[in-house]
Amino acid sequence: TKEGSINFTVNSIVKDNVVRMVISVEDTGIGIKNENIEKLFTKFERFDLEKNMTIEGTGLGLAITKKLLDLMGGKIVVQSVYGKGSKFTVSIDQKIVKEPTIKVKEVKKIPKVSLKDKKVLLVDDNKINLKVARKLLESYKLEIDECLSGKECLEKINQGCVYDLIFMDDMMPGLSGSDTLKELKNNDNFTIPVVVLTANAITGMRDQYIKKGFNDYLSKPINKMELEKILNTYLK
Repeated sequence: TKEGSINFTVNSIVKDNVVRMVISVEDTGIGIKNENIEKLFTKFERFDLEKNMTIEGTGLGLAITKKLLDLMGGKIVVQSVYGKGSKFTVSIDQKIVKEPTIKVKEVKKIPKVSLKDKKVLLVDDNKINLKVARKLLESYKLEIDECLSGKECLEKINQGCVYDLIFMDDMMPGLSGSDTLKELKNNDNFTIPVVVLTANAITGMRDQYIKKGFNDYLSKPINKMELEKILNTYLK
């Protein structure tokens, strides 16, 4: 939602050693039409794309949420007024136990290799995505530059900016990542490896992006181990 608010609340009801967790998310966004509410949990359904050109994703989020809730014996209810906002409410019953039933093993942290002599460019129209990627990369002591559009990326390269690696979001307004890469490849002197950043984590997407000319593929949210593989491959 561009303005207004998003409210996240967690409540509970305890009865006979069982807690019913009631979790809700309410926004002042664009809302959902009544005829579309039943379709919300169908894979790959997307609504009002003309109003949401900056939305990234494959329409799997709510379908996965529903599946997880079904497995845990939970329920999800949707209330929405088109043009005003939506409220999603989840209820899950859980047995109360004195001790945790799952023990987490401590993982020995391996010191990260310093790549302070390397420079990378982050290209993403979403400032939060840039912030997350920067946070992950800063621990490698990399020099990091960033821009918010494919056009800005082209301008940096045409101005002579040099990078060892580029991470490029694909779903951007104006020039998509794929379109930007195509423009970059028109320059015979362009040799910087480009890794696509995308929420399209469907089977076969990696091969499709490689065919488009990307050197590699990294799905969002970024997995640290996958990121390290990329850095080891292209920055040695």
